[in-house]
Amino acid sequence: MATGSFLDRVVPFPWSLEQREEIMANRSPEEQELTVEWMREAEVKHARLAMLAVVGWPLAELLNSALPFRALASTGGRAPSLFNGDLPAYTPFLLLAAGAAAYLELQTIDNVNQTWLNKPDEKPAAGDMGFDPLAMSAKVEGKMDVRASEIYNGRLAMLAITGMAVQEFLWRTPVVEQTPFFFGR
Repeated sequence: MATGSFLDRVVPFPWSLEQREEIMANRSPEEQELTVEWMREAEVKHARLAMLAVVGWPLAELLNSALPFRALASTGGRAPSLFNGDLPAYTPFLLLAAGAAAYLELQTIDNVNQTWLNKPDEKPAAGDMGFDPLAMSAKVEGKMDVRASEIYNGRLAMLAITGMAVQEFLWRTPVVEQTPFFFGR
């Protein structure tokens, strides 16, 4: 009988859970802190992308039905994705989006790896790029934990966008048609 978790049998990792725990235990406290900071930064980035996707996915489908040229006709009105197909038709946009993401990644790489030329007075928070043109963080200072709210909403958005993709794949209809009560239809 096979040992290990179900996930290890389905998606074999290069090392077992025990080996992963041993790797972390053998790291210095500074290395462990760097690893956790890297994970926090990754979670914030994925959360922000998911929040954008949760808005963009149904918006693309709603605008498609309003536009005269039906840009999503090749996917049956569904947003193009790995499940829905027709991603090669959107290659120029995907390359532009990947370039923008790479640029943003370069802006935060020093914070993630803590490789500053001049060490800052205080360590920046995960995902902090210094962009707050409306000074919103100062307005809610002390009233609520903005960073925790962003992570909680981002985690919910990651689940929601996965659900939208699977839902469209299984039922083969746009998500805005399956849940019209959410979209005023």
